[in-house]
Amino acid sequence: MDVPVEPIAPGYDANLSITYPNAFVDAELMDSGELVAQFRKNINDDTAIFTARTDDLTIARTRGAEETEVVVKLPASATSQMEPDTSVVFDFIRIDGAEKTVIPGRWRWPVRKAVTRDVS
Repeated sequence: MDVPVEPIAPGYDANLSITYPNAFVDAELMDSGELVAQFRKNINDDTAIFTARTDDLTIARTRGAEETEVVVKLPASATSQMEPDTSVVFDFIRIDGAEKTVIPGRWRWPVRKAVTRDVS
């Protein structure tokens, strides 16, 4: 399924917002443990561009009455490694103690060149 989103601009901070129904969040226990997401240029790449985690506050969860918003905060140092006019892929896992569980779903987020860039 394609959902329109604001593309990542290389070299700038980016906040990626994903909304899940609370029933899904409850079934996957996404309110507990640590969420981790690794960003890669290609799913087959061995090296991640960036790893986001709830423990270092680069992933935030906000539960509402019907839905939970998960926001991934990408710093400019990570987005500067992303190629314009492509996309990056990521998914989420939940870590609770020694248990690691993949959260269903894989995300492909567009990357677009910004008109204003390299400003000091």
